[in-house]
Amino acid sequence: MEYRKKVVVLSCVIASLTLVYVGAIAFDPVRRGARSDVYAWLDARDTYRIGGIAITLPHLDPFEAAPETVVLSRSGESWYVMRDGRRYPARRTRVNDFIAELTRRAPYPVRATSAAAHARLSLTPGEAARVTVAGGIGLPLLDLLLGQSDLTGRNVYMRRADRNEVRAGEDRFSAYVWAGRGSWYNLMLFPDSEDGSPSVTDVVRLTVYPPADETGEAPPMVFTRVARTWDVTFDLAAVNSMRVDTFVRDILLSAGDDFADPAIGVAFGDSRLVLEFGDGSVTTISFTEPDENNRRLASVSGTNWVYSVTGWMHQRLFPPAENFGL
Repeated sequence: MEYRKKVVVLSCVIASLTLVYVGAIAFDPVRRGARSDVYAWLDARDTYRIGGIAITLPHLDPFEAAPETVVLSRSGESWYVMRDGRRYPARRTRVNDFIAELTRRAPYPVRATSAAAHARLSLTPGEAARVTVAGGIGLPLLDLLLGQSDLTGRNVYMRRADRNEVRAGEDRFSAYVWAGRGSWYNLMLFPDSEDGSPSVTDVVRLTVYPPADETGEAPPMVFTRVARTWDVTFDLAAVNSMRVDTFVRDILLSAGDDFADPAIGVAFGDSRLVLEFGDGSVTTISFTEPDENNRRLASVSGTNWVYSVTGWMHQRLFPPAENFGL
């Protein structure tokens, strides 16, 4: 009986100490503060409600033109960059990564709660960079101001435009906010190639119309898929089908380095690529003559976009026939 009493007493003591320990952890101000530091600027549940994003940089030098405002617009699962009233394809992966950072829960401890700190931390509307995330009907889901970095250079001060509370955290936004409009463009001649479509095996025939040579003659090269190999219409002792596959892949993944104004009356020359797909669709990529910098413009049928292409890229898309031999 004495032994059983000791066991009961010890059990009660252990239970009491456990409750005290758990209570100390639960109500420890340091731990409670750490929990409140974990924060997300945008609710992840609002991701599918986003209809657009605007990034506005501060106009700090009155003698220079105001920085461009980057406007991203969503249509279904696609994103576009707005420029001069027109929309151009945006890199979906980049936009989605940016949204993921906005919804990411991470340590953002409160550094100030008074409006008096805003000017000191470059968080006034005239000094801060601004990210506005709009819902599908235009209502703002987030209006975020980004100010200066702290002394370490690793963290940045931020606040919601409608609140005085200032938080600071790892600067995971500057790479998106300050990079400029061009960083958002999807300049691939086949924008869906970003998601792996179309694939090389989708192409059943490729016709290459090279630019005219010195003699003015440039017969087309036709590649026709036969099962896993290729037939060609030009003289070649043996076809290296792997090289043809690589060439087709290069075409599908090719990209310009900027968009050109489609309203400038572009005259396209004879050099072009015609891709026929297994679903019966046909896509033609046409090129202009080179300018003084050996640059060309490229137009892809079925789209409204004109791309600027370097001379190096154009040359890569029109290789000599012998490149496809064994």
